[in-house]
Amino acid sequence: MRMWTSVAIQVVVPVFFLAPFLRAEEAKLTNRYFLSGDGTVSLTNPKTNRSVRVHYRTEEGTYPQEARQEIDRLFGVSANSGDHISLRLVSALDYVEDQFDLPIVLISGYRSEEYNSNLRAKGGGAAKASMHIEGMAADIKVRKNLGKKIWESVKAIGCCGIGFYGGDSVHIDTGPARYWTQATSKVRTNISENNKQVMVRTDQDIYRPGEKIEVKLARITAYPVSMMSGFTLVRDGQEPQDFSFDGKGTECHPVREAAERAVMWTVPENFSPAERLRFRLRFCDKQFPEMPDQIESNEIAVR
Repeated sequence: MRMWTSVAIQVVVPVFFLAPFLRAEEAKLTNRYFLSGDGTVSLTNPKTNRSVRVHYRTEEGTYPQEARQEIDRLFGVSANSGDHISLRLVSALDYVEDQFDLPIVLISGYRSEEYNSNLRAKGGGAAKASMHIEGMAADIKVRKNLGKKIWESVKAIGCCGIGFYGGDSVHIDTGPARYWTQATSKVRTNISENNKQVMVRTDQDIYRPGEKIEVKLARITAYPVSMMSGFTLVRDGQEPQDFSFDGKGTECHPVREAAERAVMWTVPENFSPAERLRFRLRFCDKQFPEMPDQIESNEIAVR
């Protein structure tokens, strides 16, 4: 018998959020992600025969730790692991659930690096730099004939990675905007070798002046990686601005293992409100010539 667990953190006010269509004042109070649903998501993991309905976002726009832990458990993250499921992914799944009246049934959630490597060794469809390892991806089971509709809808938004292999399943992740089908999938290739697809993501999309932003590298396939501690904030149509991460100066900052992938930056108190900002990071002492010289993050807003 399937067991439902309800994590009643706080009653949320149903508000569908998509950044271009809401006033900044509302976004500040209710949500931290550009793509989201009503702040409550139903998740089922058939492998453990367990389901939860989680209120993961309060009406003030906070994300309670208890809800995050419940989501981690449902996705298969070990209690002693330092990894977590991305709230940006949870928000995207919430969007899919609300738009298509579709409780989220996981086919594949979190994968440890060891588990992902075993899948690849057995010929499974797992990329070496899989977003599942980062807690940023989910393969979900959907109703018959709905998979292609979801794929087309998310593809049109241009927010995420979306894959459709036919049948009743869809892959969704919070990596760079891209899309693929069974015929165009490159998961069994060496496309990510030698850090060719290294990427960077912030922990949230929307911030206030004075708040800290976690900036984290992902899709690293070989350590060490070194990046400059100084970075550039880029916005379309305006002059870029140079800053340094908290406590890092402007020197070359080594990333020797997964635990060192994240750096922090505190938004200045006097920072002017801005939409569509991106972090531009530069790498130094590259061990592979095919690795990019610089990369840009997802877009963020400071309101």
